[in-house]
Amino acid sequence: MKKQTIILLSSILFVAISIYFWKFREPNTISESTEESKDVVKILEENRKNLSLEIEIAKTEPIGTKIELIGETEAVPDAIIDVPARISGRITSVSFVEGDSIKKGQKLATIDSPELAKLRSAYLVAKSKYTAAEQNLNRISSLVKMNLAAKQELIDAESNLKVIESEKISAEENLRANGLAIDNSASGVYTVFSPRSGLALSRNAIPGSIVLGNQILTTIAELSKLWFQAKIFENDLKYLSEGIPGKIILNAYPDFEFEGILEHIGEKVDPESRTVHARLVFKNKGRKAKIGLFGKAILNVNGRKGIQISEEAIQSYQNKKFIFIESKSNEFKWNEITTGITTDGKTEVISGITEGDRVVTKGAFELKAILFKSTFGGE
Repeated sequence: MKKQTIILLSSILFVAISIYFWKFREPNTISESTEESKDVVKILEENRKNLSLEIEIAKTEPIGTKIELIGETEAVPDAIIDVPARISGRITSVSFVEGDSIKKGQKLATIDSPELAKLRSAYLVAKSKYTAAEQNLNRISSLVKMNLAAKQELIDAESNLKVIESEKISAEENLRANGLAIDNSASGVYTVFSPRSGLALSRNAIPGSIVLGNQILTTIAELSKLWFQAKIFENDLKYLSEGIPGKIILNAYPDFEFEGILEHIGEKVDPESRTVHARLVFKNKGRKAKIGLFGKAILNVNGRKGIQISEEAIQSYQNKKFIFIESKSNEFKWNEITTGITTDGKTEVISGITEGDRVVTKGAFELKAILFKSTFGGE
């Protein structure tokens, strides 16, 4: 009986010792965190190899911010013009088709217009009356000087000349308002000439058709340069300024870039979209860009220096961001940081890091798991 009791007590003691060593043995991957350094992870050399840790040295380097603006192309207003008929009548000939390259002063169409004939006739009549009244005034003025005519006749002649002159001016303005030449022609034939060089974007003229004076025969545009009308989100305004270069990529040509300049930033925020109007001007290389195409503008801005690290190195916890810095060999400190913008997988670190720090990139998530397992007693 005594022997059995000794065996039982020995077994209980053995089990207790086993439980003690199992409970409090050192983990394979870390050494116990001391109360003074709960934010530090220590690992053994052989376990470092198993974690395949990679280290990045923090260094100061140029940082660029990429801002993307969505928008569409538009013709430069001063480089596009509508060509109206200017006078009602019947089109007798058309000298262009849509897509033609037009030269300034080139003949576009001919219109036979009774209205023009009346305007020119009215002008010629007024001009003839004015010439006769002017000659009459000169004749009476000479007679008055020789005391062969009364001064009242001179006054009447001057008054008559002013009335006729106003009629002549009115007839001239009727021609000028319709964009017609003031000459001695009495014909009702009107020739439409191109006011500028460019491409004929449309043709709304058919020989034999009747047109009104306000009908647009064609639109001519010079498209070597275009505008890209875009929107800037208010959060991006702090990065942008007029005059910075950018690249325009249109949906129609995803692999083709147009070089442009941010020419204008608007002064008013749209209350619905919370955006500000932006305008870029760009060269239309190879005339690839068309009016009304959608796309995006990419602006590289805010050229400055700072520290950037791989996104992979940054870990989140309780709405804060952290990284592991190797302070000593195989000893990694859990360090809170403040971040800025992220570009191409690299994140700017504003605070919490200094140049030369050894930052864990690959394996940072595993270190985080080890840290919190140790902190919470392996739970």
